Amino acid sequence: MNNVSKHESSPFRWVILLMMWASLFIGLVAQFQIAGLAYKIIPDFKLTPGQYSLVLTAPMLAGVCFSFGAGALADRFGVKRVVAVGFVFSIIGVFFRYAAHNFWEMFVLMFLAGMSPGLLNANVSKLLGAWFPKGQMGTAMGIYLTAMGAGISVALATSALFPSPKSAFITAGVIMFLIWILWMILIKDKPEGAPDLPVMPVSKYIGVAAKSKNIWMVGIALMFFMGSNMTFTGFFPNALNQIWGMSPVKAGFMASVITFGTIAGSLVGPALSERMGRMKPFLMISALLGGFAGYGAWIGPNELGMSIQLFLLGMFLGVCFPLLMAFPMLLPEIGPVYAGSAGGIIGTLQVIGAVFIPSAFIAPLAGQNYNLLFALGSLCLLLVALISLLLPELGDQTRRKISHR
Repeated sequence: MNNVSKHESSPFRWVILLMMWASLFIGLVAQFQIAGLAYKIIPDFKLTPGQYSLVLTAPMLAGVCFSFGAGALADRFGVKRVVAVGFVFSIIGVFFRYAAHNFWEMFVLMFLAGMSPGLLNANVSKLLGAWFPKGQMGTAMGIYLTAMGAGISVALATSALFPSPKSAFITAGVIMFLIWILWMILIKDKPEGAPDLPVMPVSKYIGVAAKSKNIWMVGIALMFFMGSNMTFTGFFPNALNQIWGMSPVKAGFMASVITFGTIAGSLVGPALSERMGRMKPFLMISALLGGFAGYGAWIGPNELGMSIQLFLLGMFLGVCFPLLMAFPMLLPEIGPVYAGSAGGIIGTLQVIGAVFIPSAFIAPLAGQNYNLLFALGSLCLLLVALISLLLPELGDQTRRKISHR
């Protein structure tokens, strides 16, 4: 029996996908509770726009620090062990945020909160690739990444409904603890009977992955992608509250429309890409249209037009993300052996974009000028479209041609 048939005959792959989904979901809920509660957190902690952005993106800063090493360690010791360790730190960070009294305390706790999703993000392509055949990688990745949209949506739509930030933070911490227990019980690094991958020094895994120019291009594309994504999802609720005069609950729900669209795009986009056997056209067109939809939503004349364009923005984001994240397992020079290290490289660049593009460039440049802020967020997506032109075509049609040579 070949590797693909093992994957296809193992229904347990859906359990693996469900656990990965739940792990990402709770990580995003915890992170974006900050956005949903910005109307209280910003004045209570006396945060500047740059400090607020740093607190919001601190979970992703953990990815900057640890993704690179986490991918190589997972190639050596397995994804389950590496992510399980990250969960311990995340549970501490998520649960004890209620005890923070100032910017630095909240920043450190939010940094810890990002450990488990950051380490999982670096290894998602490797773990999914161990359980799903290449022809299903885009769809599996798309399903997994709906957790991102679902987590952000739930956080933005419900955080302001809690009686206090403390109750919101404790609830997220308890749920994360329960998911960690299930992770320890259910996750397996590969199907029963699948061949073991070669064991090499960590430096060997990193060296091979780092030599791939395609991995660096994907990482740069994800860097700008996340810069745009965090700009819109992180700043839109507070912008609607300040400029449009919406209540915090309504502003949070309006911003969550982005993530509803992301869920739809993550499900439909990869499936259509696999059906047509092409990836690059979907990446380029979706990034281009997403950039226009994002800025159009902010300058739209009414709430209905804003809702429609926010949904379209989310949908185009949802198409791009899983296709980019699937690259490590699909690139011939990477594959399952080096996918963890390659995922660590792109994961590091991805979270650099999420953390530093909004906080170190967009927010300081724009200040309170939300027109400029969201224009710069849209520009980042246009750059993703440009970089997509330079990536190889790895759709099913191309893979079949290569296999027949």
